[in-house]
Amino acid sequence: MPLLDIRNLTIEFMTADGPVKAVDRVNLTLGEGEIRGLVGESGSGKSLVAKAICGVTNDNWR
Repeated sequence: MPLLDIRNLTIEFMTADGPVKAVDRVNLTLGEGEIRGLVGESGSGKSLVAKAICGVTNDNWR
């Protein structure tokens, strides 16, 4: 049984022009004793994914 199992994580920001999708359908499974790295280009949403996992969200996230 995984310690962490994320399926289809999507984060959108509400803007004056409508929603902007910052993270699109991320899947992550982490078992006991496993180590994973989250890599990507600058601005690709790595920090947003980490914040969502920790429960640190913002009022304009959807």
